Amino acid sequence: MYRFLLSLLFLVWLHPSPGYAQDAPLSRRGRETFEKAQKAWQARQLNEAMVLFEKVEETDPNNAELHLRLAQIYELQKKTELTRKHFLRFVTLRPSDPQSSTAYQWLGSNFFQAEKYDSSIVYFEKALALAPAKSGLARLAQKSTASARFAQNALKHPVKVHKQSMGDTVNFLNSQFFPVMTADDETLIFTGLTENRDENIYITHRINGGWDVPEQISKSINTTNNEGTCSISADGRTLVLTACNRPDSYGGCDLYISKKQGNDWSAPQNLGESINSRNWESQPSLSADGRVLYFASDRRGGLGKSDLWYSVLKGKDLWSEPKNLGPGINTPDDENAPFIHANGRTLFYASNGLPGMGGFDIFLAQKVDTTWSAPTNIGYPINTLADQVALFISANGKKAYYTDDSSDKSKGRSLLYTFDLPDTLQNLITPTRYAKGKVFDKKTQKPLASSIELYDLKKQEKVAEFSSDAQTGHFLAVLNKGSEYAFYVSKSGYLFKSLTFSVADSASSVNLDVPMEAIEKDRIEVLNNIFFNTGAFTLDDKSKVELDLMVDFLKNNKQIGIEISGHTDDVGTDQVNLELSKKRAQSVMNYLQQSGIEATRLTAKGYGETRPVAKNDSEENRQKNRRIEWRVL
Repeated sequence: MYRFLLSLLFLVWLHPSPGYAQDAPLSRRGRETFEKAQKAWQARQLNEAMVLFEKVEETDPNNAELHLRLAQIYELQKKTELTRKHFLRFVTLRPSDPQSSTAYQWLGSNFFQAEKYDSSIVYFEKALALAPAKSGLARLAQKSTASARFAQNALKHPVKVHKQSMGDTVNFLNSQFFPVMTADDETLIFTGLTENRDENIYITHRINGGWDVPEQISKSINTTNNEGTCSISADGRTLVLTACNRPDSYGGCDLYISKKQGNDWSAPQNLGESINSRNWESQPSLSADGRVLYFASDRRGGLGKSDLWYSVLKGKDLWSEPKNLGPGINTPDDENAPFIHANGRTLFYASNGLPGMGGFDIFLAQKVDTTWSAPTNIGYPINTLADQVALFISANGKKAYYTDDSSDKSKGRSLLYTFDLPDTLQNLITPTRYAKGKVFDKKTQKPLASSIELYDLKKQEKVAEFSSDAQTGHFLAVLNKGSEYAFYVSKSGYLFKSLTFSVADSASSVNLDVPMEAIEKDRIEVLNNIFFNTGAFTLDDKSKVELDLMVDFLKNNKQIGIEISGHTDDVGTDQVNLELSKKRAQSVMNYLQQSGIEATRLTAKGYGETRPVAKNDSEENRQKNRRIEWRVL
């Protein structure tokens, strides 16, 4: 708002306004001094012009032109009281002069900064009435009026938040900003500014209810140049960061990617010219699965000064051409600091192009299918007169982390704060849970690097694909509430493992150990995502995901044959259960044959209730006993 107004002042600087008949005529002495002042003004000799215009005021206090010039000079010198005095005098003398629109806009902004919204609205509306239609000033006056009305209402209906500093251990530098977290809420990464004005990335972990001493994330990432404004995948193993002035950069600041194995981060790699341009790219936000990247850029083809863009990972290290998020999100002004929540649907970002509390406010938009909802200002006092950027919301939707410089403005510090998300915002965010664990060889206990696929059984579609760490076997996967998931772990030379999750309970996470069996004779695995109606043997459609993966496994391991076995609980007669288990095993075998697996490699057997894996003393245990297994022959 204010940068645009300042540019208007420079335009007025270069184009003197015409004299007006209603102005008091200048005295001879005043006219001579005024002409000298005008020459100094046009030569941009501000101090000399100011002294001369002040002399004119002594003899001709009712000349509007000198008040306009003095207001402009004092504005450039940031002397607010004197600027206000002379702009008020100018609009009093020339209330209908088109140049008064700029003065009215400044006065409206001045009252806005003082949170005197009634007065600011009056002046903004006067500015709009005099501004040329469809001009930049008219648009600014419209937006300013809307912001004043919004702020006026927001102060009357504050959002209930109680922000707390993240403490001296985390806030150990003069400025730290852009906090991001892993999905388990255990690791915090942020950008810090050193005394030498070097931006670096720092990392810390939760300990005993607090935070450990932050450390530089890695010597392979931080350099003597600036690195910062980063984003981390949900599992904490993929980092996208902004780095500036590197030899391999395409523009001043580019986006880079680094990956973690064990405790070591790889040297950052430039994301390439599909992502980076000759312009400014920064402030990345990576989706939980690391496959969609949002970022801010002032590249060509945008809708405003800086816009939000996104790119999709198409294959190994190959990103799609970035697309603009469109006019529903971007404005003719600035949008930056995108944050996509772990649920993949809720976007927070900063904008100074929408009605708000002043400067940059934080907004929320929801993705519905392929479109975004209209952005919503998240309210006061999260948003204030100061610029607000870099908001991060925990995966469970309960905690917010952000940068605030308004609390310690006198010292010029930017600190990290946290607050509990109020119900009004929690209700807008679909929370996520996570599955966290380790993949290892069952016999040797050694960790394994494995491929992991996550399917939504209700939609019968893959929602995530990732891997376990080669050095530790650890993994973390985000799960959205209210869905049934199939979880598949595979590695060459091993039987593939299937697990089932239902994320409708109150648990925030699922902890898993995944022991993998090498492909050897008589090794057995359970097909956990094969579904039948009670007492029936017809396969439910939700079984197709798992059966297709079984087909892929058998096609990739042509040397093996398998036995498919059906098992039941103890409800019903022995004979009925035996027949049911046979027919269910036969249904699975038929599907595999119809999908191209040779009949000679398959056999089906039913064991009824004779081989329980748990006592039939509860519904939970009976469900374990109702199963389809496969055994290597």
